[in-house]
Amino acid sequence: MKYRVNSPWQLGAALIPSGVVIDASASDRWSLIAKGKVIPLTAVCLDDEAWQAQLRAYPDQKHLLGGGWQ
Repeated sequence: MKYRVNSPWQLGAALIPSGVVIDASASDRWSLIAKGKVIPLTAVCLDDEAWQAQLRAYPDQKHLLGGGWQ
């Protein structure tokens, strides 16, 4: 699952900067911090798995999502 953080994302003591790509299969600092967390509503999905996760997390806000994985 891959997505780009579109605005700063506070996770505990960490603040993930805007523009960071989170990859569930990666072991970089930001991806490890975000592992298991709900994708932010403002994130840009970079694969279908991320898009489906956003749909599950925000079923009533589908109109606010980026229109699906392209």
